[in-house]
Amino acid sequence: MLEGKIIKFYRELKEMKQKDLGDGICSSTHISKIERGLTEVSEETILLLSQRLGIKMEEELTDYRRVDLLIKDWHAAIVKKLKSKADSIKEQLDGIHLLHIQDFYRSYTLVLTRYYLSNGKSEAAHALLEEMDVWTGLSDYEENMLLHIKGIYYLSVKYDYVTAISFLDRISLEHYPNQEYYYDLAMAYSSLNSRVLAFFNANKALAFFTKIRSFSRIVEAEMLMLIQLEQSEDYQFLSSEYHRLIDMTGDYGLEHQKAMLHHNLGYLNLRHGYFTEASLYYKKSMDARNSSDPRYVGSLEGYINSLTKEGKTTKDRLLKLVEEGLALCRKFTDSTFHHLFTMHRYSILAEEEQYYRYLESYAYPHFDKKGYVMTKEHYAVKLFDYYMSQNDMENANRYAGALVEKFRRNNQFV
Repeated sequence: MLEGKIIKFYRELKEMKQKDLGDGICSSTHISKIERGLTEVSEETILLLSQRLGIKMEEELTDYRRVDLLIKDWHAAIVKKLKSKADSIKEQLDGIHLLHIQDFYRSYTLVLTRYYLSNGKSEAAHALLEEMDVWTGLSDYEENMLLHIKGIYYLSVKYDYVTAISFLDRISLEHYPNQEYYYDLAMAYSSLNSRVLAFFNANKALAFFTKIRSFSRIVEAEMLMLIQLEQSEDYQFLSSEYHRLIDMTGDYGLEHQKAMLHHNLGYLNLRHGYFTEASLYYKKSMDARNSSDPRYVGSLEGYINSLTKEGKTTKDRLLKLVEEGLALCRKFTDSTFHHLFTMHRYSILAEEEQYYRYLESYAYPHFDKKGYVMTKEHYAVKLFDYYMSQNDMENANRYAGALVEKFRRNNQFV
């Protein structure tokens, strides 16, 4: 009987004893049976108990019946990245006390954690994750959803891609049909430069996003697949595909996705030596974001890189942009881009010795620890070249060894 569950919830919320609630209405034994659904109870008794608790039972019953549906709709909106809808449902749920009844509390807390992660509230998400770590007796669905949330947390907050994969790989679709997690797996593999696995999982995510008709997520999955093809060196194909997706985002007003595409198109042009074009696309990505958005920092770093390589921007202008980046990194406590902006400053000032000392002592160990495979390999080559130019074979060989190991094969040749 739902009325009994609701009465028990509000009695405990108000820290009332059963005998105090039933005083003058019915015995504490009868209250106990009502709360456990073990007895029939008259409408008059329910009315009197509700009045003593200060609630309207019909309204509470209506709330109870719609909470489960609201939580499911809220989760679906987060998966599809429908921010306005997710915010609206959150506001509706905030006014319902019964969220904290045992029937809903766990599912609500799980989705709330995802909501915090999707809105960049990592500290609030971390606090809930600590609470959930001591939960016992989870259902199969709850257990798998928690694995997904932990994977997202380590992917987007900790940038620990190996740990993220260790959680995501344990998800069972039999118990948790949210195939969105393939996209998170693809992101983690892409960050580790495992392009085949990234493409494979992004393609699975694309099929899922197509099935649920989430256009914004379709664009993100296609973009992630394009990133994995960048080593193909087919600039014309990749550029045309990026422009196709940019046109699509314009048609549907997907400004966030358009900014991401402009950023990635900037990187594509940077890789192929089209520095003027790269700087224009990075600038478009920056202009579409607020400087308080951590993703603005990544586009700013690409913009500085492009302008520096283009060679037409004054040193003072470049240094001013670097200082802007360093200030934002201090605000966001972002160590990765702090290292990159610091190296930009040394490079712009032509302080070669300081550049390589900083790279070897601080930046390179950071990239290694974080598991940034492609970044680590790039700077290993730079350090190798630097020590070779200094005729320092001992140090050059340290970095050469790491690169040779990557290409070692267990072939059975004579």
